[in-house]
Amino acid sequence: MNAQLFERADTNGNHPLTTPRSVLLVDDDPAILNVAHAALLQAGYDCIKTRSPLRALEALQNHRFDLLISDATMRGMTGLDLATQALEIIDDLSVIIMSDNREVETPIQAIRAGTTDYLIKPFDVEDLRACVSRALTKKETIFERHRRRTQITEWDAAARAFSLSLNARDKETEGHAERVILYSQRLGIELRLSKEELVALQLGARLHDIGKIGVPDSVLKKPFPLTDDEKAIMGEHPGRGEEMVRMMMLPEAAAQIVGQHHERWDGSGYPRKLRGEQIHIGARVFSVVDTYDAITSDRVYRKAQPYEAALSEIQKYRGTQFDPAVVDAFVRVDKADWLEIKSRFPCEPILESAVA
Repeated sequence: MNAQLFERADTNGNHPLTTPRSVLLVDDDPAILNVAHAALLQAGYDCIKTRSPLRALEALQNHRFDLLISDATMRGMTGLDLATQALEIIDDLSVIIMSDNREVETPIQAIRAGTTDYLIKPFDVEDLRACVSRALTKKETIFERHRRRTQITEWDAAARAFSLSLNARDKETEGHAERVILYSQRLGIELRLSKEELVALQLGARLHDIGKIGVPDSVLKKPFPLTDDEKAIMGEHPGRGEEMVRMMMLPEAAAQIVGQHHERWDGSGYPRKLRGEQIHIGARVFSVVDTYDAITSDRVYRKAQPYEAALSEIQKYRGTQFDPAVVDAFVRVDKADWLEIKSRFPCEPILESAVA
């Protein structure tokens, strides 16, 4: 690269980001170019400057930049044309166009070209730094959202694959799993859980019984009440499931929900006899909707009960089996919401079942 045409800033100085961001600065006005370059250098950005749009394209071909700042009107190529070509080279590049044209059509054209922001010249140094910070923050936010969406999609795909293994053995769980996922999400929203908590709740609900993969068919599919020894075997499934979820590299909160979904508010649950807020909030939510689904679904020993019966049962055990705040949130949700979810995944005919 020609050192007379390009200059890279040092990365001394304090920048708000841990890793210096790489900026390409293009303007055929040397005074503006030098002022902007010095300001970005002082802010700690890794910056290359040039007066030539063609040299800028050469730099884009050979280096990975986070941000392009270009004048709108230059000899040989407009800033908008440069931006268009730059985005073909680096599709996630952020672009700021600088211009002394205050006509509304210019920023509109800039937006149409895919730019991130628009800076009016002459500008204050602080305005430049603020504009750059906004553009890079927006880029990081978009990247993080994409990364999170991709990660959540991968988590859900893994959870679905594992749940299919259980469904192949225990057909009763198919519609049940889909219902409790949606029930959990609805109740979680009512409780104003965070996005992260809702994701963990979704995964935990889907995999809550995954530990039953290790339960023998003679116990899992037994149509009669289990013996004490068989209950002990069945009672191992939450802990086994928790370890399986950890091995799947899913969020720790999802593993805790799986491991604690049979714990009770008063400490009488299993396997660890956790009490109150020792139990993960996701497990406390799941406990309520799992009971609701059990009561309103067909079982070998009884037919499905109506919403009112389930509501009465849940309220009866408020403060003993269930977290009072979660029960109160369940009550606040309109009956129609619960019925609508159930209508999407009706109960399957019960042919054989085990008592959990």
